[in-house]
Amino acid sequence: MIRLLILALIVFAGLLVGPMLIDQKGYVLIAINDWTIESSVVVMVMAILVFYAALQIVEWVLVNVLMAWGKTRNWFGWRRQRVAREKTLSSVLDLAQGNYLIAEKNSVKNAQLSDKPLLNYLTAAQAAQYQGKSQQRDQYLALASELANSQLAVGTTRLKLYIAAQQYDEALTWLLEQDSETLNQKSILRYAHTIYTKLERWDLLLPILAKTEKFNLIDSEQYQSSFERCQRELLVTEAKFGHQNLAKYYRGLSRKLRNDIDVFSDYCALVIELGQLSEIEAEIFKRLRKQFHEPLLRTLFDANEQQAQDIYQDVAQLTRQYPQQISTFDLAGTLSIKTHHWGKAKEWWQAAVAIEPSRSRYQSLASVQRQLGENHGALENFELALKQQQ
Repeated sequence: MIRLLILALIVFAGLLVGPMLIDQKGYVLIAINDWTIESSVVVMVMAILVFYAALQIVEWVLVNVLMAWGKTRNWFGWRRQRVAREKTLSSVLDLAQGNYLIAEKNSVKNAQLSDKPLLNYLTAAQAAQYQGKSQQRDQYLALASELANSQLAVGTTRLKLYIAAQQYDEALTWLLEQDSETLNQKSILRYAHTIYTKLERWDLLLPILAKTEKFNLIDSEQYQSSFERCQRELLVTEAKFGHQNLAKYYRGLSRKLRNDIDVFSDYCALVIELGQLSEIEAEIFKRLRKQFHEPLLRTLFDANEQQAQDIYQDVAQLTRQYPQQISTFDLAGTLSIKTHHWGKAKEWWQAAVAIEPSRSRYQSLASVQRQLGENHGALENFELALKQQQ
């Protein structure tokens, strides 16, 4: 186009200047060895213009001939690529419509010629998943992962498919193999949170909670709930390695968590289970006297005979401080039975029945009366227990 414009300008200039040169007597002489060419200026200019125009025409013909040959030669390749592009898009629609076999077939068949092969393999993997073909799904994911800049998309799809198939162990194995940069991606964190929770891997869930909240994957309330649960579950894990490990881990918690009554109750239950009630006895009653807390009080029901003897007086004081809290009387009666103080046990269970009668309390009272030889009273209370709803 530019050359044609230049040619047109030259022709226009020739038409404008030509008449002015006709009256000129000047000439042009060209000599090469024995060859000489002599011409007027006008004729020479016209010859140059004709030569230039002929050169442009020849060039145009050659270029178009070569382009036509190239288009003809690559026509089949272009057609295959166009068909592959169309099949890629149709396979995505087939997947959405539930035509999983067709979606898988078209995606894989046209992956090599597609301009978006990653989309082909991910579509095929999802289609295979819906058909229950886990092995083929993994093969497609492996092929997709070999493509450049595909790791995040493939990883996200992999985790989503694992979760859908409830293959949490496989998902965890994949997560453990990844580097920190991959694990800190928002799309990966979303699924990692679900996987760690399902598998109760609190040690892995705890470090990512702050990031999941930062990315708005969970709200502040969910964060706090998950954070506390992780810490409480990790207490259970540490308890398996003994009291010293448990106590060390608990002391390493933040002051806010140590002051949380629910976390402290879980800790106390584990300590009592390990037979170390004396280590936390004073703290338990200090907190209970400050604020009544049912779960914390319930941990004392697991005290052994010696521990029951040690804490009996403190529990009796709680019954006076909280006369309407029936669980304090239940605990006092239970501790009296453990220490074989049958007379005291009878008094506590009678007080408990008077406050809030129930089947279990009547049964406990009847059992104590049998120990005391009060068979008639025991029989009456057993009958009353049968009449209770619970």
